[in-house]
Amino acid sequence: MRKSLLIILVVGVVAASVAILGPRLSPSRVNEQGAAALEESTSGAQQQTIISVRGVVQPVRWRTLSFPMGGVVHSIDCVAGITVTVGQPLATLVQDELEAELQLRKSELALRQAVLSKLQSGPSPAEVSVATANHDAAVAAYDQLRRGPSEQEKTLAAADLKKAQLALQRAQASYDSVRNLPDIGARPEAMQLEHATVDYERAKAAYDLSIKSPSAAEMKRAESLVISTKAALDALKDVDQSAAEVAEAERRRAEVVLTQARLALTHAKLLAPFEGTITSLAGVQPGDTVDAGGPVLTIADLAELEVEIVDLDEWGAANVTLNQTVDLIVPSLGNRTLRGRVLFVADEPTTQSNGATYYRAVVGLEKQDPDLRWGNSVRIRLYVAGAHGVGFR
Repeated sequence: MRKSLLIILVVGVVAASVAILGPRLSPSRVNEQGAAALEESTSGAQQQTIISVRGVVQPVRWRTLSFPMGGVVHSIDCVAGITVTVGQPLATLVQDELEAELQLRKSELALRQAVLSKLQSGPSPAEVSVATANHDAAVAAYDQLRRGPSEQEKTLAAADLKKAQLALQRAQASYDSVRNLPDIGARPEAMQLEHATVDYERAKAAYDLSIKSPSAAEMKRAESLVISTKAALDALKDVDQSAAEVAEAERRRAEVVLTQARLALTHAKLLAPFEGTITSLAGVQPGDTVDAGGPVLTIADLAELEVEIVDLDEWGAANVTLNQTVDLIVPSLGNRTLRGRVLFVADEPTTQSNGATYYRAVVGLEKQDPDLRWGNSVRIRLYVAGAHGVGFR
């Protein structure tokens, strides 16, 4: 009898212990950092795990804009809170030097193109004709200098000199006959003497040249002129292919530099990448110098919001599926519950400053709520059926 009572007593103690400790021994998991919690429930024969995580509301599209190049701010063309359209100017840098550089590069490209076109099209008939005439004249002068004057040319030069000498003698005699008369400078005899003297000197120079052999320096100069005119004529007749290739390379380089100058001018302007609201300015003022990549303003499309999950651990990332439905509870809106779907789960984890490792995930709203604001905190409940074992967090 006592043995029976003892058995009944032990059974009762065990039953009481199970009733008290049972929930603690169940596979429910609670994050020690308070980031998320998991619970299990049964619905008929199907076990269902509830993953509780935290999230924050953010726009689907938002961007902090900055200049990709440093410079001095010329203007800030927007204020926080306004709605802007795609391509609307928001801020600009001083562009004077950039515009001058652009014009310089345009001129350089035009020059390179002209040089290339000239090489490709070849010389005009008039240019060839002039170059040919110059070369022929140089050859004739060289040949004449090398041969020297002929006997006939020498005879003619001597005759011209004798004729000029006689004319000078007659003019001198006429002048001498009247030289003592007043106002002799105005008399025709004086003018005749002057002309005769010039004619004689010219004839004397021609005669001296006809009997003089050319010097080595004169021959060298004449030969050099023949060579240079021949080279100029050949350059016109035969376009150097290598020169055309070099000119083409220079033209392409000028095109690249011009493109860079245009791009630099484009980078001096901040344009709205999409329609949205200017949510904040970085405090940059006209006249300030900014570095490349320094924040200037933030733009966001507040008409379409989503929720980013901030504490999904590895167990949750492994068991959550894309497009599954979730509950979104917004405490700031009186625990209003919204519906959403999982749109994205990161393949690699993110380690936070406290050492905790989480996977970034994004939930899209099935319906936009006009009362939601960027930055609202959200509690999220994800229902996982047939989870892959028990996770430890």
